Parts: sequence; C-alpha cells; structure tokens
Amino acid sequence: MGKKGGGNEAKQAREDEQARQERIRQGTTRVGSIFDSQFNDDYFDKQRQSFLDYAAPQLEDQYGKAQKELTFSLARGGLMNSSARADKVGELQQLYDLNKQQIADEALSHSTQARNSVEDARSNLIATLNATGDAEGVANSAITRASALSKPAAYSPLAQLFGDFTSGLGTQAALERANYYSGGQTPVRYSTGLFTPSAGSVKVS
Repeated sequence: MGKKGGGNEAKQAREDEQARQERIRQGTTRVGSIFDSQFNDDYFDKQRQSFLDYAAPQLEDQYGKAQKELTFSLARGGLMNSSARADKVGELQQLYDLNKQQIADEALSHSTQARNSVEDARSNLIATLNATGDAEGVANSAITRASALSKPAAYSPLAQLFGDFTSGLGTQAALERANYYSGGQTPVRYSTGLFTPSAGSVKVS
C-alpha cells in the first residue's frame, strides 16, 4: 500500500509541475504580447525624436541670441567686415555644432534608457512568474508596468549652452575698451583686437 501511495504522490507531483510549467509558458507569452504590442522599434525611435523635438528649438533660440550678441559686439567695435569677425563667427559655429551633436547623443541615450527599462521590467516579471507560477497575477502586473513605462518622459530645460561664449564677449570687450581708453594703463591679459573702439572714439592720452 505504501509503495502504491508513493507512486501516486510522485505522479501527482509530476502533473503539478507540468501544470506549473504550462502556466509559466502561457504567462511568458502573455507578458511578451503585452510588452511587444507597445514597445517596438518605432516606440524607441519616438523616444529619441521626442527629446530632439524638445531640445532642438531651445538650441536654435539660444544660438540666435548668441549670434545677435556677437553681431552687437562686432558692430560696436566697427569690425563687421574684419578677419576678427570671421574668427568669432567660426568659433560660435563650432560651439553650435558641438551642442547639436551632444543633443543628438542625449536623444539616443533617452531611447536606449527606455529600451533598457522595458527589458528590465520584462525580465523581472518573468523571474516572478518562474518563482510563483502565477500567470494571471504576472499578466496583470505586466499591464501596470507597461502603462507606467509608456508615460511621456519629463525633460529638464537646456542649460545656457552659449553662456560662456557670450559672457566672454562682454568681459573681453570691457577689458579691451578700458585698455584702449586708458592708453594701455588698464592691463589686459591678451588683446584680440575685436573690441577695440573704432578710430573716431575718444582716447585718453
């Protein structure tokens, strides 16, 4: 009798495990269906584009203001048609290109982070499913997690990307003008010639 009973228990254990494995397979399929229906390559591309759409107008606005500040400084020094103008315009353009690339890199990073978050959530759900065999509970959790992951990201406004450039213009302009009007008595570490007043300006002798 004991041997027969033991055989029944082993058979029941096998059947229970088979049922558990079937629930895990079904649960895995449901989790995959829930996630794959929302998070595909198009979704991650949109995460990248969303940041670009947010950041690019700010870059252009700041660049435009920096251009105006540079133009004002050049006009004030009578250097609109000088080699110094070309140098500063080139410097500003280089800074713009660098910032534009950094924004593109950050946009790609947002896409990659979104993909990693989705895959982490999927892995955690499957691990829970393997541990519990609760396909229904894990499927419900997958719906909740997918909903949370699909919410739009919150972005912070861009820093002043051209702040050092424009503040440098003001500082250098003040130093060079002071040096000029004082007849060289006010020291300046180096002179670009960019902000020296035009010939009609009054100079202290």
